[in-house]
Amino acid sequence: MWNWLSNYNYDFALATIPVQLILMILYYLRRQLPTRQGRSFWWVMMMNLIMTITDIWACELNEVWRDYPVFFSYGLNIAYFFSFILRGWLLFVYASEVVNASLRWGRKFTLFMGLPAVLVCLLIASTPWTGAIFTMDPVTGYHNLAYYNAIYVSTWFYIVASVVVLLRCRKETAFRLQAGLYTCNVILAVGLIMRHSFMNTLVTSFFSLMAILIIYLTAQNPDSFRDRMVDVFNKSAFVEMVSELVLQEKEFSCFGIGIKNYSSFKTFYGASTMYKSLLDIGKWLEVQFPGFQVFYLGNGYMALLNHTLDYIDVQSMAEKISERFCYPWADSGGAKAALGINMVYISKSVPKKQVHSVVECLEEAFKEAHRRDMTDVYAADEALLEQLKRQEKVRVILGSALRENKMEIHLQPLYSVREDRIGAVEVLARLYDEELGYIPPHEFIPVAETDGNIMELGRQIFAKTCHFISTHDLDALGIDFLTVNISPAQCLNYNLGDELERIAVRHRISMDKIRLEVTESATGDMDSLLEQMRRLKNCGVSFLLDDFGAGTSNIVRVINLPFAMVKIDMQLIWAYFRSNSHMLIHVMHMFQEEKMDIIVEGVEDKHMAQQLAQIGCEYEQGYYFSRPLPEDELVDFLESHRKHHWLD
Repeated sequence: MWNWLSNYNYDFALATIPVQLILMILYYLRRQLPTRQGRSFWWVMMMNLIMTITDIWACELNEVWRDYPVFFSYGLNIAYFFSFILRGWLLFVYASEVVNASLRWGRKFTLFMGLPAVLVCLLIASTPWTGAIFTMDPVTGYHNLAYYNAIYVSTWFYIVASVVVLLRCRKETAFRLQAGLYTCNVILAVGLIMRHSFMNTLVTSFFSLMAILIIYLTAQNPDSFRDRMVDVFNKSAFVEMVSELVLQEKEFSCFGIGIKNYSSFKTFYGASTMYKSLLDIGKWLEVQFPGFQVFYLGNGYMALLNHTLDYIDVQSMAEKISERFCYPWADSGGAKAALGINMVYISKSVPKKQVHSVVECLEEAFKEAHRRDMTDVYAADEALLEQLKRQEKVRVILGSALRENKMEIHLQPLYSVREDRIGAVEVLARLYDEELGYIPPHEFIPVAETDGNIMELGRQIFAKTCHFISTHDLDALGIDFLTVNISPAQCLNYNLGDELERIAVRHRISMDKIRLEVTESATGDMDSLLEQMRRLKNCGVSFLLDDFGAGTSNIVRVINLPFAMVKIDMQLIWAYFRSNSHMLIHVMHMFQEEKMDIIVEGVEDKHMAQQLAQIGCEYEQGYYFSRPLPEDELVDFLESHRKHHWLD
């Protein structure tokens, strides 16, 4: 058994060393994101290890100070105090990097917050001459002196400062990170109190290690930044890396690779087989392009980040990648077929002001490359940037309109073939801005879905529909019902039925005049949707399947859900008139057999209206009858066309 010279209890400190070493080795062996946050965490671990070792060594040396030169004793104790101060400061630096405080508030903030550590370190360094912190008396040995508590004051300062910074930036920081850092600072505070209470037990480094473990588990675990199946950085890592580069205003390029028809390949070969192909692709990219960070973004998309990539370099990269993708990625048991790809490039000269704008730019570039079916690289150009700028404007306008309840509704007439009159209207959401004018739904609906505002948008449009019903005599206008769209996201809301019923009750209307339009994409979660439909049917609501034929139509799903009507997508209508295909007739016959009323949209002229009436549709909708109209214009339109014969 080891015979220690001093009376200190080293059990906690000794237990800290192997655990800290194991943690550092594991952390080092895993590939890390090259971020300031990751580097500061590494220095926290390094400083805690140095503090632990120098603490034990200094305590032992202080028992035999006469056997060694006095400068050696001073040097070792100063090294311990330095590491003690720097560990506290580095933990604060780490917390600041997590919330991007230094980048938010600038260089002055960083310099100011480093002053306490600098001042105390100067006191420590001057100790051999000033006796500020401690002394090595030739007769009695080591003693603490007047300013010894400055080291604890400094550490307390950085604990409090970390908490203040976290509170100041709490809205921009994930709850998981906040919880981890608050817990970390509580542990450090308890460690300081324990150190004061039990001066002969070295516990400081042990409590620091516990704080480090909390950080590791909540924020810095390398596994949380790697895709487990593909073994490259994941989308969270991509967002983290881009966020830092954007905040630092550093130029960087992004090269993207997207597998064409990835979902189809995944269905045919199975998820496991496709992940094996992606694993080979990730390894190959890391070997071939060592100067890049490789990220898997999901659904067959990969991105490579680099600071120096130019368009000339892109061409050689694209050529090498295209040549390799001519052959299957089957080395590890992946798909035994060549995978087609789209390649996109966002140059370092493209302005990158926000993380989500970079992600959106990449997504839009992939969409455009897929739409054009390009074989070479699609480079983000000014047109795409203008599109993204407009999208950002739409996001702001939509948010403001929803907060101020300024969304509008327009109503498009539906012609009843059986009764030869306008017998219904479809309610459509409209967003108006003084600068941009009316913004089409295909622009603001995806933004609402992305930002999580689609629920509120749906509630407001439904409320305005109820208001229209409550303020107009529908029977006098000849309107039998109104159709209102609900999004797939709304269908997943378990409380949807209760919410819509409360809105209707508030406007004192019956819901039997309302038909809810559900798109085909919402029919995927059958159980949830069926439950919602049953609850709403009890309130008098009927349902209409919207845009049939536009997606991957599943007849079984459609038949098993309680739809009373079906609206056939205009693409299928136009295909009937532009070709000799009789698919439309067969589709309509199928729904007629199921006793479902049929609405056709996209009717542009009298010839189309007459032909569609002859083959059996119940309702027709399109610009031949009317464009979508504001409420007042709709009322005028209905009154002026009350006796109009549309098919004569």
